Amino acid sequence: MVKIFGILNLTEDSFSDGGEFLDFEKSKVQAIKLIEDGADIIDLGAQASNINSKQISEIEEWNRLEKMIFFLKEKNISISVDTFKPFVIEKSILANVDYINNINGFENKESMEIIKKYKNKLPNLISMYSHNLGDIAIQNSNLKKETVIDEILNFFRKKEKEFLEISIPKEKIIFDTGMGFFLSPDYEVSIEVIKKIDLIQNEFPNLLLSVSRKSFIGNLLGSIPPKEREIGTLIFELELIKKQISYIRTHNVKQLKHALKVLDSLK
Repeated sequence: MVKIFGILNLTEDSFSDGGEFLDFEKSKVQAIKLIEDGADIIDLGAQASNINSKQISEIEEWNRLEKMIFFLKEKNISISVDTFKPFVIEKSILANVDYINNINGFENKESMEIIKKYKNKLPNLISMYSHNLGDIAIQNSNLKKETVIDEILNFFRKKEKEFLEISIPKEKIIFDTGMGFFLSPDYEVSIEVIKKIDLIQNEFPNLLLSVSRKSFIGNLLGSIPPKEREIGTLIFELELIKKQISYIRTHNVKQLKHALKVLDSLK
């Protein structure tokens, strides 16, 4: 059964809902709504990573996260922290979150040292592939739909080897293929990953995918804005669930849960 990550952006410049939940009281309401809608995990992000985002300090990022983490912990809600900054990774581990979701795939050496330091009390680690393995999405990409699967597989193999060499249990390792500008401005590259996800699953079954409102859907449908990408998002999410993906990360949990209930009624 797929586990659903409900996205909660504590940011001012996220591509889809920047600023909507930066206020703590509003973010609390949204977190509870996501859980009531059917999310299994709340994915907290306080540093945006889209092509137009600005970098904030690690202190500011942690300040945005800390109160929300402890609010969710008090309610026994599973927490994922979406961060690539070593300071925030360490703080999150010490706060006993359930997942660290890292967009640069733990390629930062300091991050890997922290993982090694806390290997006996680690949360689950989500290591994302992107074409530049950086801290922010950029448009210039050499990935093509003919090469993307091999590139992702090669990165996952390398990263899994690094994790296993420092005795990280395999069951704690989750991989994310990246989507949209994390792969390429060419929407066909992201769609190719969805079409051929079984080639990755065969070797790395513990996969998370986040297609929610991504740029490739907007580009496919004629440069439509993020909040008009809901139907495209849902169709891609349902296709991934049909292919037995392990984790889906989404903005609209209620929409996905309703669609799954309708499909289940037809069995």
